[in-house]
Amino acid sequence: MRIYLTGATGYIGLALCRRLAQDGHELRALVRATSETAELERIGVKLFTGDVTARYSMREGMSGADWVIHAAAELDFEAPEERMRRINVDGSENVASLAFKLGVGRLLAISSIAAWGGSPPDGSASQESSPPSLPLPNSYSVTKRAADEAIAEWAQRGLAVNTVYPSLVYGPPGKKQGFNAFLRMVLKRRLPAVIGADRKLTMVHLDDLIEGIVGVMDRAEPGADYLLTGESVELGSLVSEVARLGGVRPPRARLSIGTAALLMLLAAPVYKLRGRRPPLSAAQLASLKRHWSFDDSKARSELGWQPRDLVAGLPPTVEFLKTT
Repeated sequence: MRIYLTGATGYIGLALCRRLAQDGHELRALVRATSETAELERIGVKLFTGDVTARYSMREGMSGADWVIHAAAELDFEAPEERMRRINVDGSENVASLAFKLGVGRLLAISSIAAWGGSPPDGSASQESSPPSLPLPNSYSVTKRAADEAIAEWAQRGLAVNTVYPSLVYGPPGKKQGFNAFLRMVLKRRLPAVIGADRKLTMVHLDDLIEGIVGVMDRAEPGADYLLTGESVELGSLVSEVARLGGVRPPRARLSIGTAALLMLLAAPVYKLRGRRPPLSAAQLASLKRHWSFDDSKARSELGWQPRDLVAGLPPTVEFLKTT
């Protein structure tokens, strides 16, 4: 098949390109002029320079595609809201509207559990049909949900769409990408305290996420959406286990969200004076107030998806992250 991808140089996008290339598909990718593309070129991806915010720049690469995979997004919580909306929302609208106009067979959108804004306050797991946790905690959640809605409008016009919702993604490669960045902070003892230790979060190994995406392409009916989220764990337990596996001492301090917010407020002038970012932003603190527990049983039952649990996924990931 001919497959056109946005976000192909990212943590998920590049891993997906490697897998799809191994399966013998013809791959085309939208890349920015400043993107590092050596690995994409090595595996035979045909590159088209452009940007999701410039709809015309995608026309040549997308033409004739059997599938479009939309993985491009602004992930930096500190990015200006206007930039986040332009990339996440307007970019998704551009991809979906052009795919519809060109008569592309299928569109697979890689969204995020952020679109729900968290899971219920009692710690129970959300499913695909669960309502969002309002108000949404930050601009990333707001724009990811708006992006889903923009794509859904084109689905209502006849575009064949599937959307997948990854949780926190970890695993090689990419030591500073995905949730690996946080795990590495624990291993390098750069995490001064555990904030919101009782918060539940859900983690999926990168390789399993890729298998889930391929499963959607192979077996899902148009219009079916799937959480691809893996196992839930309390944040405090996760930090302790990562520290144990890495042979380091976990942070002694455990702070409530309120205490952490007050400390960040008091320390903000110091960080500004030094020209440095605080260890946690207001957007990240807002996210920590929520649980992020999600139920992926739909993907397991309908796609036969079997993600590894953390007992299997964490040890090799910690060994990989310890090497630098």
